[in-house]
Amino acid sequence: MKATPRMFIRGTLALAALVAAAALTSCSPGLSQSPTRSPTGAPTTSAPETTAAPAISITSPAEGETVSVPFTVSGEANTFEAALTIDAVDDGGALACVRQLTATSGSGTPGTWEGTLAFPPEVNDLRVTLRAYAHSAKDGSMIDVVEVPITIAPDRPTIFLTSPTCGQVYEPGGLILLTGLAAVFEAALNVDVRDASGTAVVTLPVLADACCEHSNFSSSMTLPADLPPGLYDVVAYNLSPKDGSVENEFPVQIEVRG
Repeated sequence: MKATPRMFIRGTLALAALVAAAALTSCSPGLSQSPTRSPTGAPTTSAPETTAAPAISITSPAEGETVSVPFTVSGEANTFEAALTIDAVDDGGALACVRQLTATSGSGTPGTWEGTLAFPPEVNDLRVTLRAYAHSAKDGSMIDVVEVPITIAPDRPTIFLTSPTCGQVYEPGGLILLTGLAAVFEAALNVDVRDASGTAVVTLPVLADACCEHSNFSSSMTLPADLPPGLYDVVAYNLSPKDGSVENEFPVQIEVRG
């Protein structure tokens, strides 16, 4: 049968309707689309978006935990030259303690870190915010800050230093005033200045006022005149009366600047 102009027009309109319907199906957000296929014919899906790990994290203590001084803080970090700082700030913004650390790796390779914060306990619970952060290589500002609120119990450790305090700065050959309280056998304790490797560069025997109960001690220590600049720990401790082992360590980090 010979096609008439009317039949040609109807066919053209039908074809246009089919094309429009196909376009609507592919563009409408309310209609499902068939998954795309790889050249082999297998369906392909887009890769999920990944979130970069934080530069610094605190894994212990946990948020809301109650601890007693001295206590260990640990976590993970991927910072420039593996350097970071931890501190504890009370609700009034006062700095209770600070310690500079080096993680096991950094500068693109994640590592782990651990450090001890030691400062005199309060008479009541003390709410603090633990912070871990790096310092900008450009301007020294705090970056990559992570915070964890915890509570410091008023429990007194066997030995604790009230001087020096965390982060105090001395010069080579400078005098360190040592004060604190101790409850140790025969009132005998020692105070070391230890370098980053844990080696004692100075050791001083100290006696508290009384044996076996918390009593005051006070003395002074002179740093070696040739002591290299850097970070050191002033560590008060006693020796076990049973086997002579070191116990009840209370470490406070100081800085020596030439």
